[in-house]
Amino acid sequence: MKRLFIGIPIESQRSVQQVEAWRNDVQLNRNVLNWTIPGNWHITLFFLGSTEESAVSLLKRIIDESFSKTQAYETNLCGVGVFPNAHNPKVLWLGLQNLQPLMLAYSILGELLQQNGFSFDQKPLKPHLTIARVKRVDNPSIFQTLLTEFQETIFDQVHVNSVVLFESQTTPAGPIYKPLFEKQLIG
Repeated sequence: MKRLFIGIPIESQRSVQQVEAWRNDVQLNRNVLNWTIPGNWHITLFFLGSTEESAVSLLKRIIDESFSKTQAYETNLCGVGVFPNAHNPKVLWLGLQNLQPLMLAYSILGELLQQNGFSFDQKPLKPHLTIARVKRVDNPSIFQTLLTEFQETIFDQVHVNSVVLFESQTTPAGPIYKPLFEKQLIG
């Protein structure tokens, strides 16, 4: 069994610099946060969880078919937020301004996954880049300050140019996301 998800890798040096400033912020870090390694930054499209290794080749074909006509494009990483809310933050994230160019392919992918017996979380897609998981909150007001200050900030323009089938491998140092298949978008 492999722990799998389908996502869009995101690279942004300017955003890494901003997140590094937050990592070094004494007030913010009175809370206990596990920061995501920038090399692991991605937008999750579908989390499949434990999946038979024999299904990987079918998943590759489904991803390839779903995104065969999808153009690469640029959008902005903008705004900061938390899930589920500022009073009980569990995930700190950056927003992605526009996934619209991918939505038709995303819908086709979801339909093909269902038709082929894959199960996944049915929640609506909320495009976000997880930058930290909140383990303990000692200073909850700092999250509201962060949200207020950076809610509308455009951190960087990013290229959306591939969709990847990732395997999530758990290690004592944190997860490693190993790409099993990468579908390059057109352009």
